[in-house]
Amino acid sequence: MLYVDHLSKSFLDENGNEKIVLDDISFLVKDHEFVCVLGKSGCGKSTLLSILAGFAAPTRGDCWIDSEEIKKPSQSRGVVFQEHALCPWYTVLENVAFGPSVNKKKNAKEIAMKYVKMVGMEEYAGYYPASLSGGMKQRVGIARALANNPDMLLMDEPFSALDPFTRENMRKELLNIWEKEKTTVLFITHSVPEAVYLADRIIMLKNGKIAVNEKIDIPRDREMNHPKFVGYVNRYEEMLAEGQAEHVNKTIITND
Repeated sequence: MLYVDHLSKSFLDENGNEKIVLDDISFLVKDHEFVCVLGKSGCGKSTLLSILAGFAAPTRGDCWIDSEEIKKPSQSRGVVFQEHALCPWYTVLENVAFGPSVNKKKNAKEIAMKYVKMVGMEEYAGYYPASLSGGMKQRVGIARALANNPDMLLMDEPFSALDPFTRENMRKELLNIWEKEKTTVLFITHSVPEAVYLADRIIMLKNGKIAVNEKIDIPRDREMNHPKFVGYVNRYEEMLAEGQAEHVNKTIITND
């Protein structure tokens, strides 16, 4: 379980003034939950992911996974970026096997092939990244993150650079993988329909604060033209555009 407790992050701008990116936010992500962090560019969502990944430190506040405080990167948290960041000199299989190999797993390639198959890339296991499409590369990036058997998958707008058709297919594929693996997912996006389609729960960031933290009460598989789906999308887009959301500043660490 992920706990974020009164987390703040600020930077000094070029004039030496403090710029607050995250402002005293608190929330809980349960085991096996799929949570989307939604917000416009500059709202602090990627900064939040960097802190949860252990790449950056908060200015104030704390975050834990279970009883372990997040202080540095860990194999318990797999990260998938917008850019695939594959090693161009490794094949698909070698890229996915890299983590298990570093951890001296004797069956590293066997572990890697399991996840290569899971993302539907077994026919391309011997290919190099330069030969793959953007969607294929992101599949490999997901497989590489999963090969380390993480407790949580942190995803920073991984589909935003893809064409609409590929992006739709990748959303469906990600949900299939999540349902099989039961990995906890925290997914960063600026797309409201994408968040409503994927999430068990949406956390909306606005001006560095939590504006919304609520469950999506729509059964899977979700149809984007369903009235309830459209209702969620319209309401969230209105909140983002017009600032009508009431900020939630209380600590939200419950089992509800």
